Formats: sequence, C-alpha cells, structure tokens
Amino acid sequence: MSARYGMSAHPERASSAPLAEHHDLVEHVRVLSDNDPTQCVIQGRLGLGIVRDAGDAVAEMHLCGHLGFAYYLLAQDASALEVTQRALDLARAQDDRPWEAKALATLGSVHSGFGDNTSAIDFLEQALAIRRELDDTYGTAVALNNLADTYIEMRQFFDRARDLLTQSHALFASIPGSVEATKGASVSLGTLAELAMAESERVGLGADAAATAAAEALVRARESLEVADTLADNLRILAIARLVEARALVACGRHDEAEQAIGRIRAMGGVTGTPYFQIMDSMLTGRIHRTRGFHEAAARAVETGLALTDDTPRMTERVQLLTDLVAVHEERGAFADALAAHRRLFEATPGSRDEVAERRGRVLNGHLDLERAQLAAERAQLRSEHLESVNRTLAYDALHDALTGLANRRDFDSTLAAITSRAYAPLTLLLLDLDQFKGVNDTFSHLVGDEVLRRVAQIIGACVRGTDLVARVGGEEIAVLLASDPDPTFVAEVCERIRRSIADQAWDDVAPGLRVTISIGAATWRPGESPVHLHGRADALLYEAKRLGRNRTVRDA
Repeated sequence: MSARYGMSAHPERASSAPLAEHHDLVEHVRVLSDNDPTQCVIQGRLGLGIVRDAGDAVAEMHLCGHLGFAYYLLAQDASALEVTQRALDLARAQDDRPWEAKALATLGSVHSGFGDNTSAIDFLEQALAIRRELDDTYGTAVALNNLADTYIEMRQFFDRARDLLTQSHALFASIPGSVEATKGASVSLGTLAELAMAESERVGLGADAAATAAAEALVRARESLEVADTLADNLRILAIARLVEARALVACGRHDEAEQAIGRIRAMGGVTGTPYFQIMDSMLTGRIHRTRGFHEAAARAVETGLALTDDTPRMTERVQLLTDLVAVHEERGAFADALAAHRRLFEATPGSRDEVAERRGRVLNGHLDLERAQLAAERAQLRSEHLESVNRTLAYDALHDALTGLANRRDFDSTLAAITSRAYAPLTLLLLDLDQFKGVNDTFSHLVGDEVLRRVAQIIGACVRGTDLVARVGGEEIAVLLASDPDPTFVAEVCERIRRSIADQAWDDVAPGLRVTISIGAATWRPGESPVHLHGRADALLYEAKRLGRNRTVRDA
C-alpha cells in the first residue's frame, strides 16, 4: 500500500458542480479526506443521505469520490471499492470525464494497495489516457506519478518508473504559481525518493551502489519535505514527506535522526493514525532496533506491525515485515523462529502475482484502443439506463417524501380516501408529532433536525407492519394508517411501542444532550365517516396529548 497522491486533492477541471446549497458540505468532506479520513467517513456518510434526498447526483459523485479515497487510506478496501465504483458510475452517466479519471485513479490505488497490480495498472492507464485526452497538464502529472508508484511497489520496471516520474515532475514544474502543483511537486520528489530506496534494496546490489542510492533517496526526500513544509492545508502531503525522510534516514543508517523524524510524524495526529502510517512506524522502529542489536525489541516492533496487517489486505507491507522478521530471528540465532517466519512469508507471498503484473504491463498498451471503444459503448448503454432510472425515480418521488423516504401527503390522502370509500374497512389513524421540534432545530441546527426526522421515520416503520402505511404529512408530523380491527389493546400496544422506542433511543450520536419524544393521537374510523372528519378527530386527540404534557398517547373512546 502506498499513501500515494490521490483524487481528493485534484482541482475541479471542467467538472460538474454540486448544487449551491451543497458546495460547503462537499468542500468540507474533501478537506477531511486529506487531513482526517476517519472524520471524512463520518461526515461523508451523513452528507450522502442529505444530497441523495435532494436528488443532487453531482454532489453524490463528489462525496463518493472523497469517501472512496478516505476508505482507501483507512485500508477499508471493500468500502473504498463500493463507493468509488458508485462515483465512477455517476461520472460516466453524466459524461464527466475529469471525475471518471479521478474514480479510475482511486480504483487503481485500492487495487495496488491489496496487491492486485494487474488491475491497478489497468485502471491507472485508463485514468492517464483520459487526462491526456482532456489536455489536462495537472491531471496528467498526477496520473503519471500514481502509475510510477505502482511500478515501484512491484519492484519491477524501475527504468519505466523513473521515466514516468521525470515526466510528472516536469509537468508539475510547468504550472506556475499553483498550490496544487506545489503539492504535486512535493509528492513527485517523494516518489523519486521511494524509487531510489527501492533500488538500494535490490538483490545483488553492491554495498557502495546501495549506499549511493540511499543517499540519493535522502536528498530527494528532503527536497520533497522542503516543499511540503510550505503547505499549511494538507497534512497528508506533509506526513508522506516526513515518512519518506524517515525511511531514507534509516536506509542511510542515520538512526537518531530517523527516530526524531518518526516522533514528528506521531505528533501530527489525524491522518498519521491510519493503518499505513502505523504499519510503517512499526517497520522503521524494528529496523532501527535491529541495526542497534536490540533484536528482542526489533521482533516486538515487527510483530506489532504484522498485527496491524492482520486486519487489512495490505500484502506489500506484510511481506516486507515478514522479511524483516526472518532476518531478526536469524541474526539472534533463533532459527526455529526464523523458520516459522519463513513459513508465514511463503503463505503471504502470491507466487504468480508479479509475473502476471509484468505480463499485463507489457501488453496493456496494445489493449487500450479496444478498451476505449468498449468504454464508449458502455457509456452509451449507461446513458440509456440512466434515462430509464430517471423515469423510475420520478414515479417514486411523486409519492414519497424526499427527506425520510416515507409516503408523502399525496399518497396518504389518496390511500385514506380509497379506504374510507368502502362500506366498511378496519382502520385506525395515528397522528404523531415530535415534541418541541422547533427547539431541536434552534438548539442543534437544521441538519440535526433532518437526521432526527430520518431516524424517527425508521423507528416508526420498524414498529408497524408492512401492510400499514406510514407517511410524512407535515413538517414534523407523521401519520400511520393501521389496517386492522379496531382492537383497543392492539392499537394501544402499537402506540406505546412507537412512543417508547423513540423516547428510549440513544440520540447522543446525533447530537450530545439531544432528547426526542413524540405525542400521538389515535382515532378509529367509523363507517361513513369522511377522511376530513377522521383526520380532525385524530388531530384533536393529538392536541390533547400535547396539552396533558407530551410524550404520551390519547385514543378515542
């Protein structure tokens, strides 16, 4: 896994824009994706509910893209693939080529992270082709850097990686006065340092050549860090630069300086608490202890890193850690432990992976023209499917509330009219109103109020049967049509189940100190009674529940 330069930092070049009311939300999640991926996931998931309810597909695409990169940094690859694929689908449906390239780049990063370099190269080459097609200098530079990063992780095609990085760095340098280009310059220098370190570790390389490569890595790493130190708004770029410096210092045998660099990374918090940085912390600490002859401490540090890889599909780091563990045990004469580590290393190494990736890397350019034609056909199909989806969505939206997903007033009125037009039908109308809901909005914000309404809708839906209709008929007012015999005991049980479920719900995860209750009026339909009259009786009973102190049910006799 690499903490490579990702899509969350890309500028919006000729991309679709979210609705104005969602701009700040999308921008907030974008910044979090680079600086605090855990918070990005929390805020991004909440934001998805908001923009989907509003039907803002562009904002959904942006949020899914940023969420995908945050999940990648957290090594939650299944979630990363899911939301990034959604971003890609939305980009293609809207023919948004810049965002299509971004999503492809993140898919490449995720696949590279868990060792599927064949697919990674495929996705990254597609992203690069789109950037070049768009004549996007900045995006092309980023794509070149990401592709080179994957070749470095494969420990193959070093000359190809150096050529790609040289092109990338030159393109970043050609963009004058751009903060984004400055970030890119820092990362491309850091990736050049990664390349030099990988070359210093090549099997069969002489000691002098390895030392020269390590020294080059340190020079590049410090150039990268010097640029990154000028960036105040992107902790991830700075953390990557500091980590590359620490790795280069270890490779050069400057362990005291390396420990100081590791300490500075730990003190940053935020993104440095993600699995990649924690695993690299353990790996570097183990190497420092090993060089100093503290083999027991080195083994403990490496095992700490391995424990972190148990919960993530990060094969590259796991293989590196196990290789280090074998060396530690051999150097301290613990040959049984070394043999056990060898077995673990064998199990962790996919034997054919690099051969397949090499083969794929050689033939991929020959497939690109065919793949582009296939993508064009797929986009045409997606547009057709999108139109069908829009029609289905319009039909659904006509009868449903956008915020809660419940039936809306139109569906409620037509259903109630149809039932009461019969000579007889078992029916009880519940009118439910959130107590002092205006205070929730005023005290905690309208975003919190919206989340309360969504959760209350879910709770009520879980308390009734599939044959009962639940509808949002006003701001904080919900109606339930209970299709059942007017058994007072049954109606009372349903009302109490709803009331108690809402009152007992833990609301602190929505807003600390939040408490929510509901009042209910329940009126059973009398044959021949009009919908207006029934609704009026239920409303009067609801008013009585409010007058008696709220958080209660009042039923008709």
